[in-house]
Amino acid sequence: MKPKTLLMLAGITLVVSIGAAFFGQEREHQPDQSGELFFPDLMNRINHIHKMTIETNNETVTLIREADTWSVKESGGYTAAFEKIKPVLIGMAELRVREPKTKNPELYEKLGLQDKDAEGSSSTLITLKTKDASTAATLLLGDQRPAKGAPSLTEMYVRKPEDPQTWLVVGNLPIEKVPGQWLDKELLKIASKRVQRVRVTHADGEMLTVYKDTPDALDFKIQDLPKGVKVGSQFNVNNVVTSLAQLQMDDVKKADKFQVETQPGIKAVLETFDGLRLTVETMQKDEVIYGKIVTAFDSALIYEEPVTESSEEKEAAKENSGIEDATELKKDANSDSNADGEKGPKPSKAKESVLKSEEDVQKEVVGFNEKLNEWVFELPKFRVDNFSKKKQDLIAKD
Repeated sequence: MKPKTLLMLAGITLVVSIGAAFFGQEREHQPDQSGELFFPDLMNRINHIHKMTIETNNETVTLIREADTWSVKESGGYTAAFEKIKPVLIGMAELRVREPKTKNPELYEKLGLQDKDAEGSSSTLITLKTKDASTAATLLLGDQRPAKGAPSLTEMYVRKPEDPQTWLVVGNLPIEKVPGQWLDKELLKIASKRVQRVRVTHADGEMLTVYKDTPDALDFKIQDLPKGVKVGSQFNVNNVVTSLAQLQMDDVKKADKFQVETQPGIKAVLETFDGLRLTVETMQKDEVIYGKIVTAFDSALIYEEPVTESSEEKEAAKENSGIEDATELKKDANSDSNADGEKGPKPSKAKESVLKSEEDVQKEVVGFNEKLNEWVFELPKFRVDNFSKKKQDLIAKD
């Protein structure tokens, strides 16, 4: 081998040796914790968490628990969706270490782990606190990617704010960074079988009423439909009711702090067969539609089942008409036997009703008003369009 070649190989060997020594020295100070929980004690404290904050460079979300209800501070204290909070709490408790990464602050930016207040930072600071305000867990969340070999999990770069050590962890942490995304967006959930009618009054005074005669009727009808005129789509008629009865919102504002110049929209009144009256009034600013909702109980709305002739009345009618003989008596006696041949009344097969009792509807009204009265809701435009149709929108075109 030529001397020059030997010199080159020696140089390469020297570089490799130095690199191995350097990285070996780093690893001596990085304990192998692969598979261990990142927060070993958090699962034992998870039911004691009363506050969660999610902070980024330009946004803060504060979720607060009172009794069994969570609320969003930045949205005036409106109710939060627990189904969004629960996976984050459990996700924090179940994060597992995959491997340690750098301790060098100059490399934090490459992992998305700069301090959240640093210029251009993309990190998210998550903090969990108990009722006594002590911190149960806190971490900076950086870049994420699908986990190798486990597509249902995510690999994440994280570090604890006061610790220079960064980590690659694996788990699921479905974080939303905007207050409105944590809200319980379901406003109404009323079974359409309960609905007796919906009346929609437009700003120009035009009115549309869709109704059913009985709770068991499958479809709603248009009131005062001209003779010979047909419905264009029965789905669209029914959708006037279902869109209102299953109303959701995009965002919410405190009614006493709502100071937006708006144009009047529509007034929609939904009435049920069991006494609930619900009124939604909308207003509009550019393309944004806002709504206020109030509910009340009206016993005059309660549906009464048609009276049918009872067996006693039928028996009396037979006696009065003189149609009664030994054969009839025998049949009546046999009718008192059940399927097993034992004496007694036949079992009743009463049909379950979706209608609520008067007491339950009154409780429902109280619950609705406590939840809805103090708020103005930003409503999805497509839903409002569905229940604010005019009669001409629902009839067949020639």
